[in-house]
Amino acid sequence: MVPSLQKLLAALRRLPGVGPKSAQRIGYHLLRATREEATELARAVVALKDRVGLCSVCGNVAERAEGVSDKTPLECPVCADPRRDSSRLLIVEEPYNVEAFQKTGVYDGLYHVLGGLFDPLAGVGAVELGLDALARRVSGGSFREVILATSPTTAGEATASYIHELLKPLGVTLTRIAVGLAPGADVDYADEISLRLALEGRREYGSIGR
Repeated sequence: MVPSLQKLLAALRRLPGVGPKSAQRIGYHLLRATREEATELARAVVALKDRVGLCSVCGNVAERAEGVSDKTPLECPVCADPRRDSSRLLIVEEPYNVEAFQKTGVYDGLYHVLGGLFDPLAGVGAVELGLDALARRVSGGSFREVILATSPTTAGEATASYIHELLKPLGVTLTRIAVGLAPGADVDYADEISLRLALEGRREYGSIGR
């Protein structure tokens, strides 16, 4: 195999969910593609790195407008929308979870993206997830309800439990998504109907299973 193709396949294999066979299929597809198609893909990746980052308020994906300084804090479309219900905050693991809940069409509040879950073996804890910033946001906001929407896995439950104890003294109602997600299920792979049912069937934290 020629060095340039080897280098491409090695880079593709570093992407999540892309194994050797998938990398090979993608690599040879790009080899057969026109220069314009390959250039379009390359430009899209560069534009992503140059203009897209995380919202300074909630951690969701946000894009910098053309000509705006890269020193300017980013704000995502949800945080920038004055029509959103600012009394409710939905806590999710990753930015793509925001997109999933948005598609359910039943939630019009704000979000907070953790960027992961507790993972002691990888050194991910409260500091790495920025939970102090979450507490400050809830304390300084006008939230009446905080919805914990982490996956019902061991890591998801541990994270939700920690957040519950952290926010409980602040006097907000803490609820947990329930119906629609089986124990051990992952929010990342749930369909829109399951997420809608989970959101609509939420209960006050600590009452699930009673």
